[in-house]
Amino acid sequence: MVQEIFILEVTSGLEKDFEEAFNQAKELMSTSKGYLGAELKRCVEQENKYLVSVSWESVEAHVHDFKKTSEFEEMKKLLGPFYLSIPKVQHYEKVI
Repeated sequence: MVQEIFILEVTSGLEKDFEEAFNQAKELMSTSKGYLGAELKRCVEQENKYLVSVSWESVEAHVHDFKKTSEFEEMKKLLGPFYLSIPKVQHYEKVI
């Protein structure tokens, strides 16, 4: 299992709308083979900042399978308008 992790800042004042859109995005991701779950955590010190963690069976399940689907394109349209900048996405695996 790997986790796709990134920090994201959204337009101030639209946090609740973004959170609702993220719930819809989770539904889109859940249709993809290799998707294991997702979490959204909001920063306490900066309300428009989020930590996103999506669990996949493998990097390939995320990068090669999900990113080639119409659901991924729909998710980008759904969440993209909230982003202040494109986040840097990285994949992590458990060591200890």
